[in-house]
Amino acid sequence: MRPKKLCMALVFVILVSVINSCAGIPFFSGARQEFEQGLAKFNVGKYEEAIPHFSKATELDSEYAEAYLYLGRSYLSLQRWSEAIPPLRTAYRLSPGETRKEALNLLFDAVMGAAGHEFRNGNFRSSVEYLKEAIKLAPSSGRAKTELMKSLMALGGKSISDGNLKDAISAYKDILELSPNYFDAYLGIAKAFFKSGDYERALEAAKKALELHPSSDEAMSLIRQLLLRR
Repeated sequence: MRPKKLCMALVFVILVSVINSCAGIPFFSGARQEFEQGLAKFNVGKYEEAIPHFSKATELDSEYAEAYLYLGRSYLSLQRWSEAIPPLRTAYRLSPGETRKEALNLLFDAVMGAAGHEFRNGNFRSSVEYLKEAIKLAPSSGRAKTELMKSLMALGGKSISDGNLKDAISAYKDILELSPNYFDAYLGIAKAFFKSGDYERALEAAKKALELHPSSDEAMSLIRQLLLRR
């Protein structure tokens, strides 16, 4: 065989070998084709139509970070918060560098959206769980902290109404860990302790509430009731 033909044959063998070794890379697989089809739909606002393509891409390549990212973005665009969270969690785990930061921001938005949706539907416990995840994602977020305390207060109040005093006390304690001088949390936990028959702790919490808000008729009334039971 002539040197030129031998060289071309070797190049061909090497090329085939490289292609075979790269079979798992999205560019050489159906995953890439599915992603590109989904991206074309996404870019013209056809999010519902894009979802099956991105989903298929992740099925064909379970490490395809960009497909997970755009699957989550599609759900976000449709305000389907809870459905956006799983693919965005995966995208955040798989993504490198700047893409990871983008995945984090999108995941935070999805979790906050899901928390708001659950709160509006009266599912305060679910809202709390989502917001706790949001704070883990963005510990310095004042918005997440504020919304978490709001959801915990709602959960505490509902738990008292339902007679789940242990859950109510736990919710108010969580608030006080976030904000040690939160008047409403002290008043709420005082009521929960009162209803549970723990008058000493109820009185202690009610007094703290009155210290924080000396003009509170509700705190003063609760203290009077507790003193009569001593």
